[in-house]
Amino acid sequence: MGRTNRLLIVVPYRDRAVHLAEFVPHVRAYFARDKLDRAIDYRVLVVEQTPGLPFNGGALKNAGFLIGASESDYTCFHDVDYLPIWADYSWVDVPTPLVWHGAEVRPVAPGQSNCYVRHDLRRFFGAAVIVPNEALRTANGYSNLYWGWGYEDEDLKARFLAAGIALGRRKGTYRALDHVNAGYLATGKPSAIAEANRAFFEARQAAGIATASDGLSTAAFDIVERKRLADPQPERDAAWEIVTVSLHGRPSAAQARALAFDSASVGVA
Repeated sequence: MGRTNRLLIVVPYRDRAVHLAEFVPHVRAYFARDKLDRAIDYRVLVVEQTPGLPFNGGALKNAGFLIGASESDYTCFHDVDYLPIWADYSWVDVPTPLVWHGAEVRPVAPGQSNCYVRHDLRRFFGAAVIVPNEALRTANGYSNLYWGWGYEDEDLKARFLAAGIALGRRKGTYRALDHVNAGYLATGKPSAIAEANRAFFEARQAAGIATASDGLSTAAFDIVERKRLADPQPERDAAWEIVTVSLHGRPSAAQARALAFDSASVGVA
């Protein structure tokens, strides 16, 4: 019988303490009790970005992968605001999104707006995506250049397709945690940073650089702190850590202008 494939779960994180407080015990219980996934050899790295720069989900995911890849065979890049109810985290041969039920319609700004965003789940490539480590290396991982909000997931999907790597799909059920969506204004229109990153993504595709030189090979960060997340009531052995990293690099001029505009607008995260 062959060796069990080892799963690394990377959670990019900043300023979501309430969500993290739900995510940690929920996912621990899920992997202890779920009939399908309780035997998976898994570990979790919560990768926290230090203050000072806009959030960069792609760079944090790259950092988590580089820190934990030597002790894993495949990786799930997992948002902190999606909690599995029924899913399948077992080994995949191709990059595979897991979230289906629970992501269909999401509020833009709970308590501030009645607007919602609808996801095309046939194309949705975010929230929780499992990738064989070698496939991620072939695609050079996520871009490190999407600061603020959005499109690093679409960029990664384009990299896989450009590299001739097929995509899968599993229709998991999740409970999504509400939060203000920085990709939209309270009016439901896309935020300035979402538009700036969309334009950047489209320009990269038009230039034929879907599999770009930036990514895992250019990821630059410093580990500021690394600590274990203790389990007060352990049901099974699993390593949980929170790693605080300081990212190198800066937003582009267009991203900086968009972020400044959004910060001055009412109802934007």
